[in-house]
Amino acid sequence: MNSDWRKIDIDALEPDSHLTKEELIPTNIPETTKQQIIEISQQIRSYLSSGQFQNALILGLDNVPYIAEEETKEIHSKTIFEILCSIKNNNSKLSDLKNFIIDLNDEQQDVLIKYLYKNMSTDYGQKQGGLLLQWFEKTVEVTGLGPIARYLTDRRTV
Repeated sequence: MNSDWRKIDIDALEPDSHLTKEELIPTNIPETTKQQIIEISQQIRSYLSSGQFQNALILGLDNVPYIAEEETKEIHSKTIFEILCSIKNNNSKLSDLKNFIIDLNDEQQDVLIKYLYKNMSTDYGQKQGGLLLQWFEKTVEVTGLGPIARYLTDRRTV
């Protein structure tokens, strides 16, 4: 018996039983094109310029490009980041952030957590880390830890 059993590569024992990235994605999700995301981004910017921050946030969180090219996903991620920055810059109190989150439904709150994590891992997100952490703190305060657990187990990536 090998005493160093913790170093055994169990994946090498059954190489045919691995799932590809494509096999992990649910099949009932429609593909999103770059043009659709650009149109949504323009509508969001229109909402932001007219002060309709909640509508902009809801529109962004309701139109997630789960099945799309990485460039398309990145455009939408930057748009969500722009929404979060605009809301924070125009509503200086942290309690205001809480009100925005409360007005979202459960699915939108889960998507918000996904985008907070994604934006924290980008260069532009790291430069505004404090802002993203404030959003994250208020989201967890409102929703609890459920969205984090769902983020970790969901196969749909943003």
